[in-house]
Amino acid sequence: MSYRIGFLIYGMLFWSTTAAQTSAVSNDKFILLLEEHTVKIPIYANANLYLANPAIKKAVIVIHGTNRNADDYFANMKTAAELVPELSSQTIIIAPQFLTETDIEHHLLDDEHLYWSNGGWKAGSNSRDEDANPRPVRIPSYAVLDSLMLHLVRQFPSLERLTLTGHSAGGQVVQRMAATSPLADLLCADYGVHLHFVVANPSSYVYMDEQRRRSGSQVEFSIPNTGCGDFNEWKYGLEDLYTYPDRSGADSIRARFQRRQVTYLLGEADNNPASSSLDMSCAANLQGSHRLERGIIYYNYLQHYYGAAITDKQALSLVPEVGHSNFEMYNSTQGVNALFNPSTQGCGSIVGTRNRPDDANIDVFPNPASERVYLSGPGNLPEPIRTTILDLRGRQIWTGLVAAQHSFDVTQLNAGLYVILLQMGEVHVQKKLVVQ
Repeated sequence: MSYRIGFLIYGMLFWSTTAAQTSAVSNDKFILLLEEHTVKIPIYANANLYLANPAIKKAVIVIHGTNRNADDYFANMKTAAELVPELSSQTIIIAPQFLTETDIEHHLLDDEHLYWSNGGWKAGSNSRDEDANPRPVRIPSYAVLDSLMLHLVRQFPSLERLTLTGHSAGGQVVQRMAATSPLADLLCADYGVHLHFVVANPSSYVYMDEQRRRSGSQVEFSIPNTGCGDFNEWKYGLEDLYTYPDRSGADSIRARFQRRQVTYLLGEADNNPASSSLDMSCAANLQGSHRLERGIIYYNYLQHYYGAAITDKQALSLVPEVGHSNFEMYNSTQGVNALFNPSTQGCGSIVGTRNRPDDANIDVFPNPASERVYLSGPGNLPEPIRTTILDLRGRQIWTGLVAAQHSFDVTQLNAGLYVILLQMGEVHVQKKLVVQ
């Protein structure tokens, strides 16, 4: 799977809506190659995305709200990270920016910049290709995030945890990514990287079936008798799916979502039913009167639909005295714990395609390496160790028995990221190695 491959090209039906231009666009870019065309989106980041850094063990991707003010979200997330100083130096923070056509024209951006309708990027729609601003390829916003996460795990060999979070409209993106993206299983199984979703104060959620809360109740659910004919269509339900979620299909989405680790952060003061930015559509109003109520009802719905066991994976956290503010949400005690608490679940609790033992006590060094690589661990490692080197497509580059000094030569390998498989009796360990 790669950000260069063809599944990233889709066609969708989500047309532009009017939106004022964002005030700032980052000079740094995340670059994708699609059908031999180079395209890009702006990003804010506290480290170079294209420079391997073995010190980075955690990544946080934060998705902006409807104003596309990624610079503010980036600054607020950096402030939250600084509240946990022992982790902040090991954490890369990235705020991607999903532009609209108004942004492209106002900031005089070149034709490699992707853009979406103001509603489309939130729902996973295709980037746009309009007559005034043509583009040779199109890609769903959710597929861009898949590509970004894949890039991170390949670029940073020590990465252990990746958190995808968003507030308000960004929270809508993250909740629907948790339901539809297949990436969490892949990251755990093939890279040993755990993916955690933190959803903060969204206007709406995607439901797994046609049931909604019964009028006047927050805990009882049934199919509503409503004139709102599209209440269960995407992005509110799993009917009439866009191409990105349709790639998996409704049944796979339902099965996958219960495996995802998700934290729902809700501000206890985000309870204004007349909020100017609240989704007032018929489909959204069936989910509740305001953001706080909709979030509480949805968490109750998950337990109704999946059973109480869903609470082992997905948690609700209420933030006292906070309304619709990403700064206050992320810098609260509850926000910092959700984003940076290392005691949350890891890959051992995620169903993947490959058994992964606890390999924290085995070290591969130096990393990055250019000549010889050594293995070390507690006590005496067994001899010999069956060692296999794979490239990122899973192709075997070398396999052999490593005995003397538990080291092997990498001078014949091209520069890049590799997966090292170590077999010690019944124990199998997987590590990542950067060759310079």
